[in-house]
Amino acid sequence: MSRTLVERVSRVIDRRASRRGFLRSSAMTATALAVAPVAYAIRPHKAEAAVVLCHGLRCRAGALCCDGFTEFCCKLTGENLCPPDTVVAGWWKADGSGFCDLDGPSPRYYLDCNHVCDPGCDCGPKGVCASGCTSARCECVGGCDTRRSGCYNWRYGQCNQDICVGPLLCRIVTCVPPWKWDLACATAPVLSDQGTRFHDLPCLHEGFTDIPPKAYYAEAVEWMAAEDIANGLKDDLFGPDKPVTRAQFATFLWRYRGRPATESSGAFVDVSGDDVHAQAVDWMVSERITAGVTPYRFAPQRQVTRAQAIVFLHRLEGQPKGSARIAFTDVPGDAWYHNALEWTLQHSITWWSQDVSFQPDKPVTRAEMAALIFAHHRRRSAIPTPTPSPLRPAVV
Repeated sequence: MSRTLVERVSRVIDRRASRRGFLRSSAMTATALAVAPVAYAIRPHKAEAAVVLCHGLRCRAGALCCDGFTEFCCKLTGENLCPPDTVVAGWWKADGSGFCDLDGPSPRYYLDCNHVCDPGCDCGPKGVCASGCTSARCECVGGCDTRRSGCYNWRYGQCNQDICVGPLLCRIVTCVPPWKWDLACATAPVLSDQGTRFHDLPCLHEGFTDIPPKAYYAEAVEWMAAEDIANGLKDDLFGPDKPVTRAQFATFLWRYRGRPATESSGAFVDVSGDDVHAQAVDWMVSERITAGVTPYRFAPQRQVTRAQAIVFLHRLEGQPKGSARIAFTDVPGDAWYHNALEWTLQHSITWWSQDVSFQPDKPVTRAEMAALIFAHHRRRSAIPTPTPSPLRPAVV
């Protein structure tokens, strides 16, 4: 199934078409006709429901097993990920759930995990093989209160178009756009089904639903949460793209070092003893990690820049000499953060080492902050901590 097919379909289907409308409008409806032609002819608007049966189960009206939807992967395996021998084969979205909202409304995305066909099986023109070419079984694994799995032999087709797939096993729910969750997914066609926006299970909220599993910062975020260094902005939303303030960065470093008790310094007029970050800032001062943006102001709500972030970590380790060659085109030889940058590059602490430019004044995001501290931790856990420099740091 080529990307050309999906792009052609997306041009003739409205970008906000319903997922069931997509089935009716595309050749995928042929699957429903082949399996249950009579039922589909009577109820053409229920193409998906026409191929879902409660085989051998005496379920009450409205039971999940007969509601026309596929089960979530986390209920079958415990993880909100595609199980082994399956791949993401398509997706749709639902607006208005509130589950993914931070600064404003954000959609929820539903990703289909289809069985991969056995080697040597014939793949049809729609990128779908016969059910017998996989280990799929059409069933409600947990009885009437579990949705069906392995029953739908079709795909929406936006993802992994070079892989032949069989029946749909289960579904993932995430706040991450599918093309970021799985780089093999295309951005179109955009299908929607508002009726699914409140379909939910407790297992969908275990961990952060806005962290792609293969993101460079995924392990770092998991570690930060496990160590209680950084929690989510909501119970299951980390907010990886949100910028980090100086107060937050101080708090993260302070927690990372074990929340050491420190007497109030009273060094800054913009940090009150009642502030949640006050003890962290006092600790930063006592450790000579910061002297503020001026002798009397810390600027707690100002965003931390890349240059400031690496300097804070560098001072945390006593300002050791760095030896890495700096190839960034926007870092002058006399930059105030030059030695800190050499040191972070030398020890592979930075996440931007492959970039052409360093962008020292660019705000650090929560994802980048997690990656930075985690990389520093992995290095630091293998070597002794050097003695801090007796020199008071420059203003930062």
